[in-house]
Amino acid sequence: MDPDSQYGLRGQSVPELLGHYAAILQELRRRGVVRTQKAPLGDYAECLAARVYDGELAPNSVTSYDLRAADGRRVRVKARTIHQETRGASFAPFRSFDFDVAVLIAVDSSTYNVLWAREVPAADIEAASQYSAHINGHRVSITAGARLGTDVTTQFSAVLSARPPRT
Repeated sequence: MDPDSQYGLRGQSVPELLGHYAAILQELRRRGVVRTQKAPLGDYAECLAARVYDGELAPNSVTSYDLRAADGRRVRVKARTIHQETRGASFAPFRSFDFDVAVLIAVDSSTYNVLWAREVPAADIEAASQYSAHINGHRVSITAGARLGTDVTTQFSAVLSARPPRT
């Protein structure tokens, strides 16, 4: 179904739309799905990964990893929405490799369902990435990311179909 006809968004003003967005972020924060007021994809991906790895999210001040898995590994989470125009795109840059594994997650831009997820050792991320002085970081393309490491899509899909941890 077309989201405009389902939610009546087209006739609303920009402030009304942004108000809905703010209210949605506030509710997602109340439910423990997001931790910040930024665009929700990163926080959403970290929340899912914490559930998959039975891990504990790192404080926001930690810049080298996002969570510590139950087995002690330091996990860096990178997510990207995927739509028709995403060809050639990359994940947000890696500015350090001080983590054990990265989880690369591709999410459908209209449904936020996980399309695929890959667990990749830090050394493999570093080898597959390209440094950009402009962004002062290493980038991994969506195409390369889809081929790296181990497929963990099933684990993420299971978490998505399970009941949320907090309501």
